[in-house]
Amino acid sequence: MKKSIRTIGIIATMGILLVSSYLLGTTQTGTITEIQTVTETKEIEKPVEVVPDGFIDTRPEEFQDNYIDMRSVVDFDVSEYGLQLYCEDGTGYWLEW
Repeated sequence: MKKSIRTIGIIATMGILLVSSYLLGTTQTGTITEIQTVTETKEIEKPVEVVPDGFIDTRPEEFQDNYIDMRSVVDFDVSEYGLQLYCEDGTGYWLEW
């Protein structure tokens, strides 16, 4: 008799736990609120200079002092020792191999 009362108590306790967990699960899912995200955008005006690939600015003095502007070359002579370039302003450059 004591075993049957104990077994009925265990079964009743398990049933109460199952029903409680079910009710807790169904009531909790209905009360979850959605999280709203707010995105704030700001327009920033910034001038952007587009420079094509391989572009070299020939205006700075550093470029003019260190490089030959090939657009000004009007003639050239090739020998087995190097290359002579003649520019439209009368200057010439010798490039050794």
